[in-house]
Amino acid sequence: MKFNLNTLLLALLAILTVIFLVPAENRNTLSAPHTLSLPGLGTFESVPVGMYLLIGWLLTALIFTLINSVSRLRNQADSARLLRDMEGLRANLDKAESSRFAELQSYLERRLGELQSQVTVQASEASTQAARVDRLRNELAADLGQLDEYLKRKLGA
Repeated sequence: MKFNLNTLLLALLAILTVIFLVPAENRNTLSAPHTLSLPGLGTFESVPVGMYLLIGWLLTALIFTLINSVSRLRNQADSARLLRDMEGLRANLDKAESSRFAELQSYLERRLGELQSQVTVQASEASTQAARVDRLRNELAADLGQLDEYLKRKLGA
């Protein structure tokens, strides 16, 4: 358990109260009748002023404890609200990040499709060129064969 200044002051107040109440002589002193004069309210006879002061002291301690508890609960509520807001922000950031990843993935897939189509086009062009080279080679071989026959006939061999 964490001890702060408020808790220490409250503990000191409780200890002082016990010190005043435990001895029997103090009980007689606290309950001894006195004359109490309050401006605007009049004069009161046989009032145990010490007991009223002690009760006031205890009520002050009780009010102090209540205010301290309310303040602590308010701080915990603020912390909980801040954590909830941070969780919402994290969820929004995760959603934005996942949408960016999805966008990047679609871009990469589209680009890969373009590259594959280019490769397919170039492969078909290469096969067309290879067929053309084969046809030209065959034609050249046929032309060379005809030229060879022609030269053999002309030279008489």
